[in-house]
Amino acid sequence: MQPAAQAPMPEADAPAMEGGARGRDVGTLLWQVLCDPWLLLAVVSLLGVLLIASLLLPQLPGQFQDEPAAAERWLTATAEMFGTAGRWLRSFGLFDVLHSAALRVLLATAFFLLLVQSASAILFAIRFRQLSAALDQSSDPGGEAVTAPLPVRVLRWRAAFPAPVLAASAEVETEVAGWATHIERRTVRVRPAPAQTLEGESAPDSVLEERLLAQRGRLEAQVRPLLPIAMLLILVGLWWNSMAGQQFLPSPLLPAERASEPSLGVTFEYELLYPSVNSIGAAVSVAVKGERRQFPLVGLVQATVNGVTIRAQPGSPGLLVRTLDDSTQLARPGQANTVAMLGLGFPSPGSEETLVLPQKAVGLRVIRQDNGTAPAADDSFVVEVFQGDRDEPVQRFMVGHSQVERIGTPFGEIALGFVPMPMIRVQAYTSPGLWLVMPAVLLALAGLWGIYGRPAFFLAQCGPWPVERSVLVVQTDWPAALDAVRRRQAERTAASAVQEQPT
Repeated sequence: MQPAAQAPMPEADAPAMEGGARGRDVGTLLWQVLCDPWLLLAVVSLLGVLLIASLLLPQLPGQFQDEPAAAERWLTATAEMFGTAGRWLRSFGLFDVLHSAALRVLLATAFFLLLVQSASAILFAIRFRQLSAALDQSSDPGGEAVTAPLPVRVLRWRAAFPAPVLAASAEVETEVAGWATHIERRTVRVRPAPAQTLEGESAPDSVLEERLLAQRGRLEAQVRPLLPIAMLLILVGLWWNSMAGQQFLPSPLLPAERASEPSLGVTFEYELLYPSVNSIGAAVSVAVKGERRQFPLVGLVQATVNGVTIRAQPGSPGLLVRTLDDSTQLARPGQANTVAMLGLGFPSPGSEETLVLPQKAVGLRVIRQDNGTAPAADDSFVVEVFQGDRDEPVQRFMVGHSQVERIGTPFGEIALGFVPMPMIRVQAYTSPGLWLVMPAVLLALAGLWGIYGRPAFFLAQCGPWPVERSVLVVQTDWPAALDAVRRRQAERTAASAVQEQPT
């Protein structure tokens, strides 16, 4: 039977979840909300949606940024291509994502959240390493939790343990030894709490309290802040590109055509190569601030010229028409000057172009025909020849490859060369913040390793409790560790109750 004078044993407290500061005031709750990874994930997901939209939807060419009228025309025409959905897509800025208000609001929100979470992770790393100092605190009386000011939710639990102090602390150490990589113990002299003294007995000046700190992932805790810092670098790069990046996206180039952007100092030119007699090849020439390079058009071309990234690739079918004797007799309708060669573009099957020979009173209509094969380059062209005011063509032929045709005119025949050549889609842009991606990736990998390591701590205080009992106070950020100790305490209590039953 227990002695009648035994002090009342403390009831087992339900685990209390608290922040780094005592109590849960508005500031603590706000801090916990801002540090919630799900909130950051939601904002980053919206950012991802916008960036994916910028890859899937047409984007306003950079050369229109300083031309409101041209930009308005482009946006209106692009929105009409998507029907009713186009108006909604335009209202959300999805045709100009990098300069949209939605992107900048989300970037600012994510930046603020990452600043808070970086500060929280750094503070956690510092205080996680300083937890050993809590083992030596002696200002609080026995049975009271010492201060463990971590900027995370901490579980606190207090209960009676039916065993002497040394035996109780040894059992707790056994429970945590399976997962902890660092264990420290202290014996600290503290002031006794009133309940630690039996009635009628004089209170001692001090009592001894056993303290134990178990930790895992000490190194991982130090590198965990690198993940939000890496994400901050990526956001800085995105913001930098949206503010200072430039883009030039002209219409697809026709054979022998050129396009320039003065602000970037970029000029693209569709050059014609003559590798052999009666043979014409295609190349794209790029000049950037005085530096010129030429790339054969054999597929996707991507390179950096004088700090500007350029891309070029074959586009929709085109047709080069030229006079064999290099006489300047070709022109578009309404064009004053005649030329020796003329490039025509056909963005889709059924597209048509018109050219005239003013000196010969002849006009040619060229129509792209879909040959039913997957490669658009296999499409052919129908050429119809008109003379004077006649509504019906006087001559018609197909062009499916490089060939020469003799065109009848009121002034005799003229030989024209027809060479199918693709249009060239070109783009030039600068990404001033792109260099931040590589260090950000390296930092993120280190930070992910820190997250995967799951740093955790377990701080236990075990003090005397009359008679032959202990009071156990636990603080931890890992619920599984606390559950294991609670089960051990419950088993001990049940076994003690059985032993104390009268026979």
